[in-house]
Amino acid sequence: MEPNSASLSHDSPLHREARDWLLLLTSGRATAADAQGFRSWVAQSVAHARAFAETRLMWERLGAAAANLAQRERAPAVAPRRMSRRAFLGGAVAATAAALLAAQPPFRLWPGISDMAADFRTATGEQRSVQVAPGVTVEMNTQTAFNLHKVDGKLAGIELLDGEIQLQLADGAGDFTVWAAKGSLRAKPGSQCNVRCLGGDVEVTALDGSVSVDYRGRSEALGAAQQASYGAREMTAPVPVDVDQAMAWRRRVLVFDNRPLSYVVAEINRYRPGRLVLTNDALGARMVRARFSLNQLADAATLIREAFGAHVTELPGGIVLLS
Repeated sequence: MEPNSASLSHDSPLHREARDWLLLLTSGRATAADAQGFRSWVAQSVAHARAFAETRLMWERLGAAAANLAQRERAPAVAPRRMSRRAFLGGAVAATAAALLAAQPPFRLWPGISDMAADFRTATGEQRSVQVAPGVTVEMNTQTAFNLHKVDGKLAGIELLDGEIQLQLADGAGDFTVWAAKGSLRAKPGSQCNVRCLGGDVEVTALDGSVSVDYRGRSEALGAAQQASYGAREMTAPVPVDVDQAMAWRRRVLVFDNRPLSYVVAEINRYRPGRLVLTNDALGARMVRARFSLNQLADAATLIREAFGAHVTELPGGIVLLS
């Protein structure tokens, strides 16, 4: 008989195992074998899935806790609202474990289920090169996942689930398609392009050769050093772009040219374990011109404090509040 997860304490053996998995998945060092191990563990029973879902929900509330902490620092006389254990557990048990686990993880502190089940994925801070077919190379940036797309058993392209890639086609390769967020792009032999798919927004940059982008019945042809995007809004017309900046991550460098700090922090969070959280809108609006080596990102909070006079509060799990 399966244990009733509603009767398990949050210090039960299952919850302790769930926390161990959570720590591994947020470490930035999880491997494909770890992902398979997690899938096997969570599939053992509904109780296993619920234990992980409840542990995940506790982390999910960290965002609200961070905001409350920032408010208390600004107005210490105001007491934070507390949520009862009964209400928390009731909400956790009411939802199905499958729906909870399929949801996008808060703060991307661990990979989503779709990412872990992907044919290829990279962990936080990891970059790798994959040759998916003769003459077809996919360079994967941090926190990236994609599936191979086959038609009648033959590789037709890839489906980019999340993250960023650079696609390189040799002169002798055939046309190749990348599907991403309800749109697609087709690259010709000898082409090279960069594709970002973050939060359902897609940005396609043609680096060399010829690339066509299709979205909701509209098609745009991109030449070298041109970019188009689609997602929440209609597809944009091609615009000139700085190719050197688009390729910077391949040199393990991040380049920001007059970008708001909120954008810079969001980008840095893709590369380092844990999370930087801006709690001050005025601070987030400050403009930044900077060049970071990926090797510097562990000290990103210190660099922001020194550059902008930000107040830094460190929380467990690598969470850092910037105000």
